[in-house]
Amino acid sequence: MQQVEDIYKHNGEQAVLLLHSFTSNAKEMKHLAHILFEAGYTVYAPNLAGHGAAPERLFASSMDQIWQGAKQAFEHLVDDGYKQIAVIGQSLGGVLGMRLANRYMTCNALALLSSPVLERPIAGLEKRVEFYSQRYLQNNGATEEELENFLNEHFPRPTEKMIALQQFIVGSQREMSELKQPLFLAKGMLDEVVFHESIDLIASAAQSDRIVKISYEKSGHLITLGKEREKIAQDLLDFLANRKR
Repeated sequence: MQQVEDIYKHNGEQAVLLLHSFTSNAKEMKHLAHILFEAGYTVYAPNLAGHGAAPERLFASSMDQIWQGAKQAFEHLVDDGYKQIAVIGQSLGGVLGMRLANRYMTCNALALLSSPVLERPIAGLEKRVEFYSQRYLQNNGATEEELENFLNEHFPRPTEKMIALQQFIVGSQREMSELKQPLFLAKGMLDEVVFHESIDLIASAAQSDRIVKISYEKSGHLITLGKEREKIAQDLLDFLANRKR
């Protein structure tokens, strides 16, 4: 079974780190990364720990490993000599982005797309893991019998890791009032209300002098893959071009 490759393309002195959502992979950011690259940015869209590979890798990963991997990704850009780094994170990727922005002075802009800071049902998070497993197996040619056997063997999952994920997300509320970088906030209006409320809460708490908040009327949770992916790409280009340095 194939693993999704990270995206890393050099083009200019300004770098953008793109972090995907929970139970997704770097492909979620591929289109946006291409547009940013064509506009003159170096782009790096890594797979979060345990993502972009077989479900067993996701099962074995922890929230701490995901966080450590995000830090390593940012530090990789620093080690490669980039002194201006923007972070664009979708959903969990944005939650990670908030923490990165508060820990690395090199981060000079932050974009949060559909990023939660409020509690959600644990059952819904497990459903995401189950869907990830099902989609991965189907894409790699599993039969209906193989798929059924796999799901019966591995689900329901132990709740400890989902609780840790939830705690990491909710704990990120402490990060909101520390944000000082130019801030881009996006919510898909077809998404769940908890994500709308989270974006509004971040906007009200952040200390950033420049906050751009945009609602995408035709978009759901993953705006970079939706009907308005071209619009958000252009909005992000405008935001990055006008950020304070």
